Amino acid sequence: MLVALTGGFGTGKSTVLEMFRHCGAHTLSADQIVHELLEREDLKREILEYFGPDILDTDGRIDRKALAERVFSSEENRIWLERLLHPEVFRKIDEFYRQHPEGITVVEIPLLYETSTEDRFDAVVVVYAPESKVKERLKDRGFNEEDISCRMKAQLDINEKLRRADYVVDNSSDQESTFQAVRDIYDRLRKRL
Repeated sequence: MLVALTGGFGTGKSTVLEMFRHCGAHTLSADQIVHELLEREDLKREILEYFGPDILDTDGRIDRKALAERVFSSEENRIWLERLLHPEVFRKIDEFYRQHPEGITVVEIPLLYETSTEDRFDAVVVVYAPESKVKERLKDRGFNEEDISCRMKAQLDINEKLRRADYVVDNSSDQESTFQAVRDIYDRLRKRL
């Protein structure tokens, strides 16, 4: 079974993904795939042609923070980069799923609904936390108000994501409560196998 894990920016998707792994799921992160793709010479060349050399760090690698600033400040830039990377991301997801055909595979995909790719999955889990909690967490991680606002605007409203979800993990409380919610969903998914 192939399950998508999504949610708003800063809701704790990576933490929840790790909890699914502890439950026994095969797990994969689309963000991690993107990080690896940014190292691929052919893609790096195309990205540099489009954005220019000022997105490189001192080691000659793509500076993800500089790239994110350019991508989230312009709809056109975001769409261009998604068109370049998303086919490669889904190719990697398909490849991973073929290698793990048994059990449950959970893939963290931040822009699942925004890219209309939810139909590729057997179920969708949305991670939720209130906006005030999300902003507090993100500021603790070094994001400023402008960064947070730009990224939130680039995503579908969390209430719409919740409406479309098959399962919801409320990540607004303590880790034990969140882990209990993940375990419950994992058990329900296993019964569907």
